[in-house]
Amino acid sequence: MDTLNLVSEDMYRTLFDSLPAMVFITDTTGILVWHNHFFSDFFALSDASATGKKISALFHDNDGSTIDCAEVAASGMMRKGVMKSLHLPSSEEKTLKLDYFPRRDAAGEIRGVIGFGLDITEQVQMDQIKGHVYQQIEKNIEQFAILGDHLRNPLTVIIGLCDGMADQARAEKIVTQAKQIDSIIDRIDNGWIESEKIRDFLKKYYDVGVRGTHELVARAIHEEYRAQQVKAGSDEASNPSMRPWHELLPHLKETNIQQAEDIARKLSAVNCAISIAIGEGSPSFAFTGAEVELLAVPEHERWMKEKLRRGWRYGPVRSDYDRVHDCLVPWEKLPETQREKDRNAIRVLPLILAKVHLKIVRLPEKQVFS
Repeated sequence: MDTLNLVSEDMYRTLFDSLPAMVFITDTTGILVWHNHFFSDFFALSDASATGKKISALFHDNDGSTIDCAEVAASGMMRKGVMKSLHLPSSEEKTLKLDYFPRRDAAGEIRGVIGFGLDITEQVQMDQIKGHVYQQIEKNIEQFAILGDHLRNPLTVIIGLCDGMADQARAEKIVTQAKQIDSIIDRIDNGWIESEKIRDFLKKYYDVGVRGTHELVARAIHEEYRAQQVKAGSDEASNPSMRPWHELLPHLKETNIQQAEDIARKLSAVNCAISIAIGEGSPSFAFTGAEVELLAVPEHERWMKEKLRRGWRYGPVRSDYDRVHDCLVPWEKLPETQREKDRNAIRVLPLILAKVHLKIVRLPEKQVFS
């Protein structure tokens, strides 16, 4: 059966529309014949307005190159990991990671191309920022390494000259001040050592490519979820969401990543932020009861939006097969037992972040961000 016919069926259309990535299908000439909602949202199009157009008209690279699906259809060879930097009509700069696969019918004849695309703009920008941070740390380390020697050399000369001074009282005062300067140089040396530690730490834990830091936190969230489910008596056989990270279905991984990405936004609501924790030990940070209550509500709302976007709907009896959930209700109507789950998701954030060497810090009350 032709892939195009498959997506015309409601179950496949719903599946592709629930993915947090664009899915599109072209014919052998590169004419767009179908796309999902993510595709429409990305290009700010109505669901049908792009159909019948050349895909290259939308995927026009900043460097002038285009994506020619006709080449993929003609060669019959898939292309994976194609990076495209786009300039959208909204003046936004976006980066996509795209995969193309020849679309064949039941007889094996190529009928076009099916493509998948991820918007990795934020991740690319974060990688660029990380690269800049590493460069700055390297410069700081180099400056620390030579600054101590540059200061100690004249300081040694000054102390030596004091030995030959007739006014020994004045000489002692100069030596005393010189020793204070020497202690400051020691602190500079310590700063050089600490900078090396921080650089090595960042590279070890956070130089992991696109979405690296978020995925580390997402894994920690998943491990905490597994631990809580074990305590509740659940197991992998009855709950596929409890599988180890490397066995987890892609959409379940994405759910954890989205939860990780939302942490910073929540913390800003209570004037807190995430910082690096160099040392070991249990986290000292704890939310107040009022903060837990304040942040539990948006956590439930985030969960609801994610479920609804994936095609779930409310029903009095939960059914994972039918994508029906009894907790798809506003916070005010949520049972207290379910509210407590959202509160606990906030309470364990310091512990989760500590697992990946991060910590929560309170910002000064007067600090204002534009």
